[in-house]
Amino acid sequence: MVAELAGGKMLAPFYGTSLYVWASTLAITLGGLAIGYYLGGILCNNIIAKRKKHLFYTLAAASALVIIMPVWANFIMKATLSFSFITGLVLSQLSFLLPPVLGMGMVSPLIISLLSEGRNSGNAAGMVYAISTLGGVIATLLTGFWLVPVIGISIPCIIAGALLFLLSVIFLGRQKVVSAAFVLLFVVPSLMFVHNAFSPATDKYNILCHKEGILGDVKVIDFHARDNMTTRVLLVNHNWQTWINRDQPSYSFLYYTHFTNAIISSLPKSSTALLIGLGGGTVAKQLEAHNVVYDAVEIDGRLPEIAQEYFGFKGTGNVFVDDGRHYINICKKKYDLIIIDALLGENIPSHLLSMECFNSLKNILAQNGKIFIEFDGIGEHETGKAQRLLAHTIKKSGYNCQLFSSVAPDLDGDVMYLASLGTVNDFDTAYIHSDAYFKSDGPLKNFKISLDNEPDELLTDNNPAIDFYLRQRMVDVRDELLKKENISFLQDDMIFYY
Repeated sequence: MVAELAGGKMLAPFYGTSLYVWASTLAITLGGLAIGYYLGGILCNNIIAKRKKHLFYTLAAASALVIIMPVWANFIMKATLSFSFITGLVLSQLSFLLPPVLGMGMVSPLIISLLSEGRNSGNAAGMVYAISTLGGVIATLLTGFWLVPVIGISIPCIIAGALLFLLSVIFLGRQKVVSAAFVLLFVVPSLMFVHNAFSPATDKYNILCHKEGILGDVKVIDFHARDNMTTRVLLVNHNWQTWINRDQPSYSFLYYTHFTNAIISSLPKSSTALLIGLGGGTVAKQLEAHNVVYDAVEIDGRLPEIAQEYFGFKGTGNVFVDDGRHYINICKKKYDLIIIDALLGENIPSHLLSMECFNSLKNILAQNGKIFIEFDGIGEHETGKAQRLLAHTIKKSGYNCQLFSSVAPDLDGDVMYLASLGTVNDFDTAYIHSDAYFKSDGPLKNFKISLDNEPDELLTDNNPAIDFYLRQRMVDVRDELLKKENISFLQDDMIFYY
């Protein structure tokens, strides 16, 4: 379980955390165990002495592969950056995740065969699988809730692999000096990898913060861009979550923030707002600048601290570390504006875009209140089925809905949804201001667009079809990151995880 969890986390900066990634991780893990069970069963046909010897060498090899996994995974995934998303993902996992899992799978049949000598084989099998499953539960909770967030990915692999190897030496009685030398042969390069991972800067990028946790790999980096301007970026699994001018923290390079600022600035005095998805705090800072009383919900507890330390977020509102849908379900307040800003790269929180969620939002939306949702545009080769589904679902949930594009009348820029239960409000006072990076300006209504041919299908909790219709987009987003940003990071020797 440590290998599976760590393997999935290692993939995140390279291949993201989409359904494709976790489906591949689970499939390769189960496939490796199946092959291991079969091969271990074959080895059980030998005499007891040989079975003990096979068990020791299997444990030694599997533990060594876990110890070396951070180094080997990093090498393999850098080598597959030029491949397509699916090809690189699967080949990488077959290389660094399958071998240790396969070795672990071989262990159970061998132990069962040794324990069942002179006793009921069913009891032996039940005891082995019960203990191994319980160990997996404990290891998963310990690794996911404490080890990875506190000390990263690599050290838990080294610790787990080394402990497993040493326990096999103790209980199976092999030569301790030779065994210690063997395990050190694998521990040393892994520790060197961990040491190098804490390098604070490269030639181009200054890494200010690097953490692992619930969303995966998080980095804050400074680099020169846009006419040699020093910019600061919050990367979540190498997706660009927040991008600002370091010397002017209120200046955002993300187009949709011009629209949130326009809508926030048009709110009446004493308005209240709910922000679902804090990130680096760009939208929260806009709420603060316009003296809007707000609550913010962020699923990753690291981000509020990062936003305050590196992105000028003051934190004058209440910040709740929670899932957005859960907060909506338990909230007793009313808000004049609800902003759903939880979409990141290939990760689409479909549970926040379902009819059931929109119905729940009615309970916390003030009279004449508004809901703002930022979504991706419709690419040249897309039908826009996902965007049309979302608009149709919002309307069928009882809302009036207007759509805007950052590059209106084109649809390939950010598409933004503005929904209300009351009469349609064109926000005549809302004005989009241009800057050196975003050239368009004018009243918000100038950016209005329409999507024709809305489908009859609805987005529900039981039918999160938006994931299906965005499946190619998920691949394209990560492919672009692999071929563009990650290649640049690789050329500059940036560490992808630690």
